Amino acid sequence: MRKLLLLALAVALTFSLASAQNGKFVFGPLVGDDAGEIIATNGSQISVPVYVRTSPGINIVGIHWPVASNNVYVATRDGIDFGFSPFVDLGDGCDWQSMTVLPPTNDGAFSNQGLLGVKDFPRPPTPNCGINTDGEYWLVAEYIVTTTEGNEFDIPNCDAFQAGIDPINGGFVWANFPAEELPPTSFDYSFACLTFTSNTDPVWTEYPTEGCGDAGFESCFHLAGTDANTDNDLHIVQTGGPGTYTEEVGGPGGFTSGNWCGTLAAGDYLLTFELRDNSGGTIPIDVPLTVGEISMDIAHVSSFPGGNVSVPLALHSCAFEMGGMELFVGWDPTALTLTGVTPTGRIDDGHEYFHVNFSDPCQECPDDDAARITWISDINNGVPHAPAYPGDDPIIMLNFAVASDLPWGMVIPVNFQIPHYSDNTVSDESGYVWFRPALSNGSVEVIDPSAYKGDPNMNGAFYEVGDAVLVARRLISGYIVWSENGTGDDGIQEASGDLNNNGTVDVADLIRFINIINGTINPPKLDPADAYAEVSVSSVIGDNIEVTINSGLDIGGVLLSIDHSGVEIGTPVANGMDFLAVDNDGVLNVVVYSLAGNSLPAGNSTVIDIPVISNDNGSVEILEASSADSYGRLLETTASVITPLPTDYSVAQNYPNPFNAKTMISFDLPSANDVNIGIYSVTGQLVETISGRYEAGSHSITWDASNVASGVYFYKVAAGSFSQTMKMTLLK
Repeated sequence: MRKLLLLALAVALTFSLASAQNGKFVFGPLVGDDAGEIIATNGSQISVPVYVRTSPGINIVGIHWPVASNNVYVATRDGIDFGFSPFVDLGDGCDWQSMTVLPPTNDGAFSNQGLLGVKDFPRPPTPNCGINTDGEYWLVAEYIVTTTEGNEFDIPNCDAFQAGIDPINGGFVWANFPAEELPPTSFDYSFACLTFTSNTDPVWTEYPTEGCGDAGFESCFHLAGTDANTDNDLHIVQTGGPGTYTEEVGGPGGFTSGNWCGTLAAGDYLLTFELRDNSGGTIPIDVPLTVGEISMDIAHVSSFPGGNVSVPLALHSCAFEMGGMELFVGWDPTALTLTGVTPTGRIDDGHEYFHVNFSDPCQECPDDDAARITWISDINNGVPHAPAYPGDDPIIMLNFAVASDLPWGMVIPVNFQIPHYSDNTVSDESGYVWFRPALSNGSVEVIDPSAYKGDPNMNGAFYEVGDAVLVARRLISGYIVWSENGTGDDGIQEASGDLNNNGTVDVADLIRFINIINGTINPPKLDPADAYAEVSVSSVIGDNIEVTINSGLDIGGVLLSIDHSGVEIGTPVANGMDFLAVDNDGVLNVVVYSLAGNSLPAGNSTVIDIPVISNDNGSVEILEASSADSYGRLLETTASVITPLPTDYSVAQNYPNPFNAKTMISFDLPSANDVNIGIYSVTGQLVETISGRYEAGSHSITWDASNVASGVYFYKVAAGSFSQTMKMTLLK
């Protein structure tokens, strides 16, 4: 936004050398020795600089500024910014006691706002302290206001700042001189005129919030802007920083764009640009630019003796796009066996050539095993493949089997090797840019399997709440959560979360973590619990699906996988417990636990209630269930879908109806009873009787009407004192 100011100032008590030029205050843009014009738009916040010049040899040690602006042109006074060096901090050891913005006061057509600043006070001041500009102009403040609406355009208002100033009491400065030099002096003033315009500021439409580049390579980015005033002559200008901005489109039409490019050494830079129209609109932007070295590194990872480990190899570039690479990596074959090399990240997103030679990669190489890895994004005719885009993520995973007889603490180097001048080089997409990035070697450290027990998030803090949360997510989302740290230590994380040492992270481990965090139990492993738990879910889907658990022990956590195909559900509600839930493709995975160490009481308890949003003839099924008691001991858990007993007698319409030859007759019994089903013709003649004793529940029988003529029939279901008659139609 344009920096503008509506300001009036008077300074009365002053001193000067008789032979020197007068001191001066300039309110507005400094143009020569006077204030330039201020161009504003209706109803916009503006600010303007305030400059001071002292006569040679004069030190101003204190200033009181009453600032007056005409209410016709100024709607609000939004503050004074005085944070300008050297006015605030001259570095001379003088005592700056206060700098206060006084609240506005209204004086007829003008409002005043005061600024009181004291550099070295109370008097007598320290000799040679204060502001001494030695005849130069110093920026000392900016006054911020909001303009009024409805001003006429293109008419200068030169009294907007000056009227209403009291030259005697309105303001003053304290000047400090040797006692023998006290001649009279005065300060001159220059006030900008205020002119309103209908011009609107241009707007940036495209620019980077921060830029990046690679040392020695050209980096470029695009900038663009628009202006609602399409007759403006709009341009982008680079005002600071290295490199060159080249305009592609500019001039009248309300649009401009271009490219900045530069080839720089590694380091941090600041680029500054301005979007300018020819009507006073100037919008600046700053673009921090970081230029780094292109590099490749092999990670340092850990593994157990006899374990399997993946070692990431990463390429770091900010702008460089790789079209091909040749890597040569070696290791100690007595400690590591390469089981495979996997492209990953941005080089696994389509390529035409990937080859690994680790049987005979180099005849003249040392005894260490080695692999030569070649990748090319696009080499054959056919569908073009894009180069590897810039980034920092791993591009190769070196998969090793770790020897089982290695001592803990052993570090096995995995190194870049260069037997040939072309090894560990990369190329751009053209094939003309070819070089070797900076290389950093890696390693595999052999660790004690118990060293990380209780710290699955590997932050060095054992048995903390983050470990419990990560284990809960592991139960819901699977093994993939270990890969989030990008270290390739998935096996270590799984083992560190397996507190009961049964080979995998389960719900018992989660409850164990929670109990240790809450101080309920100590870290040593608990013996398995000799107990059971039975999880049940109702087969009848109404407004709510209830999942229950029945056990002889208090329950600390439950892990469930529920198929609800055809049933749209809402967010589950746990029974006084915490939970995590993920719903994918009609399968709800949920783990129920309590970070506070709460539990579900022994007996039959509700685990979760699942609200039903809609049911398209769906069903529910428990795919998996496990549970742990309140101490974190894994329980033998079974799961079943149960059908609740009917509460009343009822008879359903036969199905299908109409029917050909066979149909099904269904009925509900709240208790065991003898049931008699009579089939009658439309004239009331008994056609067939079906009888039997049935237990409480829902039942269905099939009537075969193959030997009966087409027509309307009735069936009557009788059980004890209950009976109900329904109509059906036979069509042949």
